[in-house]
Amino acid sequence: MSYVIMSGKYETGTEEQKMGFSMLLGPDNTRYKFDLYFHWYNLVHELGHCIKSGTDVEMSNVKEEMFVNELAVGYYRLVGENERLLELQEIIENAVTNMPSPVPEGEDFIGFFERIWGNEQLMQVMVYGYLQLNSVLMALKNPVPFEKTLSKIGISVSASDSLVKEQFPVVSENAGKVLDQAIENMKRLGIDVPDVRVELQQNPEIQCARPE
Repeated sequence: MSYVIMSGKYETGTEEQKMGFSMLLGPDNTRYKFDLYFHWYNLVHELGHCIKSGTDVEMSNVKEEMFVNELAVGYYRLVGENERLLELQEIIENAVTNMPSPVPEGEDFIGFFERIWGNEQLMQVMVYGYLQLNSVLMALKNPVPFEKTLSKIGISVSASDSLVKEQFPVVSENAGKVLDQAIENMKRLGIDVPDVRVELQQNPEIQCARPE
């Protein structure tokens, strides 16, 4: 099975879309913040979905989101990208501060989103955004070792001293390089990674992975 990560570009979005991301991420350096999230962090997040799909382990959609964020954070910590992770955490913390919580008082975060998964309520931009950003923030604040996360889906990680920390400039044009580097590092750890490629899109709201 091979996969393609569809990843939209900020710079080709409409003015309305850019304004929305500016309101969410902040008006300063919005394109950079967008690229740091979607063309750096989220690439490994989506790669995690692809790796998980190749196993027989079952988990709810919400728990899979939590899992792939845990995996992405664990991977970037393993290769020494702590500075960028801290930068990302600050961006997300600022974003969620201005987002009203859709979770009813007294209800569990995971339980609530599992309850509404597939419903129209989840499709509301602020509701789905609240799920995604807060699940990333939880992974950042409570990091789990990469090898421990992968053990949850039955994958063992081999020790390797040849992992590469190659910090490409954070721009959409480097998305393929970022993904290829992550795949190469994971293969060096003994992980059977499927064929995955990036396909940049004009619409910045398109951010997903699908089988080819």
